[in-house]
Amino acid sequence: MAAPAWRIAGASVTGAVHAFSGDACQDRHRTQVTPGGALIAIVSDGAGSAVHGGEGAAILCERVTAALARTLGRGKPKASRALLRRGVRAVCAGVEAARAQISGDLSDYHATLVGAVVLPGTGGLFFHIGDGAALAVELESGRWTLSAPRNGEYSCETYFFTESDWRRRLRFKLIEPGFDTIFVMTDGVTDIGLKNRGSGPEPFMPFFEPIGRFLAQAGRAEGERALIGTLDTPAVRERSNDDKTLVWAQAV
Repeated sequence: MAAPAWRIAGASVTGAVHAFSGDACQDRHRTQVTPGGALIAIVSDGAGSAVHGGEGAAILCERVTAALARTLGRGKPKASRALLRRGVRAVCAGVEAARAQISGDLSDYHATLVGAVVLPGTGGLFFHIGDGAALAVELESGRWTLSAPRNGEYSCETYFFTESDWRRRLRFKLIEPGFDTIFVMTDGVTDIGLKNRGSGPEPFMPFFEPIGRFLAQAGRAEGERALIGTLDTPAVRERSNDDKTLVWAQAV
């Protein structure tokens, strides 16, 4: 059975701080559509203070994607409580596999985790350790649901998959049916794309809506070039000097 189509685009750009010092971008992202049409979209921000943060981010994206893909299998999955439970277990197994793959000091590989696994038309699951954010939008109504950043005692602190209490920091949020567009991003993008209200962070839709409209009409290569350009404008660099990753996906 052919997988239902998803339009997908993703880009990671090096922030001004790393560019100035000659360091590589520490963000990573990974997307996959299973044969049965489920979307897996993951981003990870390797800590700038970690010697191998970018490598930790890459390992984490790879392992969690692989664990979810195995769980979803090749057939068309049916939404159920049992599938949600299996999805939660798969994310945990992927994090464990990433931690097990690291042979050195885990703190040298500190990285966050933000991801979504979605069945077209029937919803899915956000999963999250640390900052960054994931957003689901229903185009027709404009309604949205957000998995918001979570920081430590200070705004510059966050949580990583490499810490001993990672299970306590790993959180899940249900994506209800009807949402057709997904954005997953690291904290370099939340600095621009989220605004703080009294009730907590909310998406600044004038940032996301034009990006989504353009990407929906563009081919993947063209869309990703445009996304890189959008994330690396002087105005954006002025507001956030961190590495930036944004992944977009839309059910077709």
